[in-house]
Amino acid sequence: MVAKVQQLSKGDTEKKTPTQVPENKPLAYHAYTIWLFARRDIASIVLPETCFGIFSALAGPLLTTNPHPTVLSIISRIPLVLIWNWLNVLLFGIANQRLPQSVLEDSINKSWRPLPAGRLTQTDARRLLLAVIPAVFAASWLLGGMPETVALMVLTWMYNDLGAADEHFHVRNLINACGFMCYSSGATTVAAGYRRYALNSTAYTWIGMIGAIVLSSLSLQDLPDVEGDAATGRLTLPLLHGDAVARWAIAVPVLLWSLVCPAFWQLSWPGWLVSGGFGALVAFRVLLKRGVVADKVSWKLWCLWTAVLYSLPLFKNGSALVECGLGLIKGMGF
Repeated sequence: MVAKVQQLSKGDTEKKTPTQVPENKPLAYHAYTIWLFARRDIASIVLPETCFGIFSALAGPLLTTNPHPTVLSIISRIPLVLIWNWLNVLLFGIANQRLPQSVLEDSINKSWRPLPAGRLTQTDARRLLLAVIPAVFAASWLLGGMPETVALMVLTWMYNDLGAADEHFHVRNLINACGFMCYSSGATTVAAGYRRYALNSTAYTWIGMIGAIVLSSLSLQDLPDVEGDAATGRLTLPLLHGDAVARWAIAVPVLLWSLVCPAFWQLSWPGWLVSGGFGALVAFRVLLKRGVVADKVSWKLWCLWTAVLYSLPLFKNGSALVECGLGLIKGMGF
């Protein structure tokens, strides 16, 4: 099957895509089509990076210039942080999935995506991108995170149009790591309150560590996509070095970072327990549970593990953690 797919040319891919969008479809149909572009990145980027922004803002002077953040004011910005993250992810998704090579890969790994599913054509996706780009700029101008949005657009261009996605996995992971750092910085800017508070030097050190975490362990996402990656000739860790080596190369960094991060924040035992325990779960699952279905679950757990790491500054700022809990209780009417 893979050999046959490799013989498909760009023209063959385009022939498999409908020549026009189905007509007379309700607005909900087109809204769902747009949703599908970013669907896979909701769990891996939008939700974890929203957590990063909110947790960092709640940590107050540890990571921002806000000396006394209030829980309700930060929590009230969750929708804004979600919107900022989702719009930037949507832009990347459309830019990536409109390309012939992506349509080919998605027809194997992710046939539910808009183009292989026949919900719109490559031309339609290009036109949609023309509309989304100014919308993302407008949102970043209003909410904050404009430098991060510009950087994400450059990274998107490098990843998709310049073919970084098909280079050696180290190059691909580096681009992704830079992207995660942009999401983390932008989300924190929006959550802290644009034009009122900013990130401090510790925040940028922490964001740099997040980039290193992504760089060293993101190849986990390639484990369930081996068939499609092989069809398109992508140079991923499991394809270049084999399944066993890839799993150890992912599990070891996950374990190490689960110890380095609480050490960086000089946490007491609860922080070490949460970070180390969840990291051990992810690492040992990668080593012991194999197969496409199992690897997809491991990938979701990796995404949750990153959110756990993002919460560690709250363990350092105990008062913020307590205030956060009390604020949530009050917000629920207790």
